[in-house]
Amino acid sequence: MADKPREGTKRRKMYELLHRARPQGASLEELNRALGWKAWSYINDTTGIAKMYGGKPHWNGSGPTRRFWITKT
Repeated sequence: MADKPREGTKRRKMYELLHRARPQGASLEELNRALGWKAWSYINDTTGIAKMYGGKPHWNGSGPTRRFWITKT
């Protein structure tokens, strides 16, 4: 199993944003802009990336400022 998603993929962009230390991860708005999506939540994606590549998923807030991030376990 790889330690990160393949370079140049949307999953890799998401991985990088979710692992940012400051500010914690990325907001819903930041993820949508970076990925070109119109998602209303990234809970499943955050959980899936954390499970596949290690870490613990987190999220808080609501609306476009809701934040998603992954911490190392």
